[in-house]
Amino acid sequence: MEEALRVSEGKYRMLLENLPQRIFYKDKNLQYVSCNETYARDLKIRADEIQGKTDYDFFPAVLAEKYRSDDKRIMRLEKAEEIEEKYISNGQELTVHTVKTPIKNEKGSVIGVLGIFWDITEKIALQMGAMRSRHLASVGELAAGVAHEINNPITGIINCAQILVNKSAKGTREEDIGNRIVKEGKRIADIVKSLLFFARPSDRKEQKFAAHVLEIMSDTLVLIGSQLKKDNIQLVLHLSRELPMISAHHQQIQQVFLNVISNARYALNSKYPGKHENKMLEIRGETTTIDNCPYVKVIFHDKGIGIPADILDKVTNPFFSTKPRGMGTGLGLSICHSIINNHGGKLLIDSVEKEFTNVTVVLPLG
Repeated sequence: MEEALRVSEGKYRMLLENLPQRIFYKDKNLQYVSCNETYARDLKIRADEIQGKTDYDFFPAVLAEKYRSDDKRIMRLEKAEEIEEKYISNGQELTVHTVKTPIKNEKGSVIGVLGIFWDITEKIALQMGAMRSRHLASVGELAAGVAHEINNPITGIINCAQILVNKSAKGTREEDIGNRIVKEGKRIADIVKSLLFFARPSDRKEQKFAAHVLEIMSDTLVLIGSQLKKDNIQLVLHLSRELPMISAHHQQIQQVFLNVISNARYALNSKYPGKHENKMLEIRGETTTIDNCPYVKVIFHDKGIGIPADILDKVTNPFFSTKPRGMGTGLGLSICHSIINNHGGKLLIDSVEKEFTNVTVVLPLG
């Protein structure tokens, strides 16, 4: 009988240790009783060292408290639960699918909780990708309709404005106004094209040319500089003409710069409604090397409201916005991310809530 029990226990142990899922057992006081080797490797201990330990010994306090709260609820309700939750392994945050069930003794009393969980991070990423594709298809249909409705009247406005320019004397106010109408009309047409560019990847045939980030930035500041001044935002610009040329679609990179500056403006106005010495946007350009290839990077630094750590990795997702309802579509940074990727560059965001935000646009040389 004892031999049969040993064989049975050995088979059970072998099955447990060969499962890729993490498995654990906690007692009623939420102290670990045992776990399999897969879970122990994550915790960087041997399986026999887990006994008597708690979640506080392995995880950040907020995460440990969340796990324990779930365990208490499951034991109290005496009902199994399936949960999607965060988990940290080797310093990386994963999304896991967890199944927890109360353990009962022969008298039917709850004596602990048994848990098994597995990594679904990749599955979630694939689901998000599919959702992004569906959203982009919807945006594509909308953009096509918008392009048709806007492009026809805009073409008429541009043509009429050009007639005004041609009939005006050089240097007159009429000529200046006409030129501004032509320029802004073309910008509207380009923005519509950019929306189509974002929504329909197969249509991205625009050629890239050698360009200087200072020229692109200057064109951008013509559009938003007066708004920064009106909001008492100090602009500190460190973009040297000595920076090498980049290979870029001028209007698309201008759109990226405009979006990043608009976000910084919102963050600074939210933190400092009036004048303040820290109400400042610093923009600087540098050269850098990545994998032995030369790049130019443009860094936008503000000391605004910052971005909470738990959503920092989501801000470039389509339709995700940190702004109040009605103030943002959630497409801005997503479009920027798409444009920069198409240029062979990188869009990097670093932020600490209530302290600062750094947005770095990295672009290959022309």
